[in-house]
Amino acid sequence: MSRVLVFSGGTDYADPWHPFAETSAIVADVLREEGDATVVDTLEDLAARIDAADLLAINAGGGTAPHPLDARLAEILVRYSGPLLALHVAATLLPEHAAWEARLGGRWVRDVTFHPERGPLRVRAVSASVADLTALDTVDEAYTALRVSPEAEVLLVHDDANGVAHPLAWTHENNGCRAAYSALGHDAEAYASPLAPEIVRRLTRWLLG
Repeated sequence: MSRVLVFSGGTDYADPWHPFAETSAIVADVLREEGDATVVDTLEDLAARIDAADLLAINAGGGTAPHPLDARLAEILVRYSGPLLALHVAATLLPEHAAWEARLGGRWVRDVTFHPERGPLRVRAVSASVADLTALDTVDEAYTALRVSPEAEVLLVHDDANGVAHPLAWTHENNGCRAAYSALGHDAEAYASPLAPEIVRRLTRWLLG
């Protein structure tokens, strides 16, 4: 049975926009389909448990500027080379640490990436691995203009008003280390849609091989 560690925002990494405790609890329930899942929300607890994790999921973000704890978070994460699942606002983490983007295969770029107001969102599958998905409508934030490595495999996109496709989920492998990202999952309503939890399941299965 896999040991899954979920690092949640809410304590050391908190912001006024995301109900981290609520969404991390939902994510942990989905991940328990693959093994034992534990949620932590402090860097102390993350550091204490990360070495024993078979999968690390991050549901936390850095806000609109570098976070005072970024150096410590980067120090902890560099110890971990196992499968990594990053969710939603985790794309904003560690803006001054290029290693995070290289590990994840993309990121939120401040003053470039944005999202419209949360609302109805039509998602489109662009990879054979998710071509069978039928429930592609949700209510969420449409992350737009994320920077994604050309080496990543994009799975889901949304199209803006000009018909430009913007990645929402991808997988990435760098130096033998697997990572996956989903921009979906702003709140409990987003996870009430079949799409967000199903993408977590599929990314997790890919990560665990």
